[in-house]
Amino acid sequence: MPSFLSPEFIISAAGPWALIISALIVFAETGLLVGFFLPGDSLVFLLGMVSAATALPDSPLAHTPLALICVVIGIAAFVGDQTGYELGRKGRDSRLLQSWTQGKNAERLERAHSFFVKYGYKAIILARFVPILRTFTPFAVGLTHYDHKKFISANLIGTLIWGLALPTLGHQLGRVSLIANNIDAVCIIIVLISVMPLVVKGIRSAIASRGATQA
Repeated sequence: MPSFLSPEFIISAAGPWALIISALIVFAETGLLVGFFLPGDSLVFLLGMVSAATALPDSPLAHTPLALICVVIGIAAFVGDQTGYELGRKGRDSRLLQSWTQGKNAERLERAHSFFVKYGYKAIILARFVPILRTFTPFAVGLTHYDHKKFISANLIGTLIWGLALPTLGHQLGRVSLIANNIDAVCIIIVLISVMPLVVKGIRSAIASRGATQA
């Protein structure tokens, strides 16, 4: 990860604007389709550590109420997902994507719609906890014209849990000296844990595909 994208650098460089900048990054990760490379989990976890003053104790965010961080991050995540959904929903009917949504792609969208009708609620909630996947899921759900009210409900649950859990974990675990003294390593571990479901899924798909080919 480039140094300017490291959570520690972002919070240090942003100074008193660290919480606002972090919220914008959380929003962009799902609200803009190009936000998949932005740090999300590790940044929010570190915010919790900073609020406990166990990491970056000289930061203006030190001793910031944990509740405030959870609320700001939760709202940013919710609005980001809603924006991604709206981009997909309105994009499907735009001239830019109309030609793409015809023919075989129309069949794929129909299958995607059937998938989200059956598994969408759980998928939307779980996607919030998987980097990259959470970037594209709201847009994909919007493309299928998945029920808006159901999306809002699932999105609210997912972002509420995520926005509460990660800062709180950072706040509590940051009190452990081993974690507080190894911020970079902790951030890397969080990223690895976050993408593990995608890696496992990819390996399983590759094995299944190879087995089908050999059969």
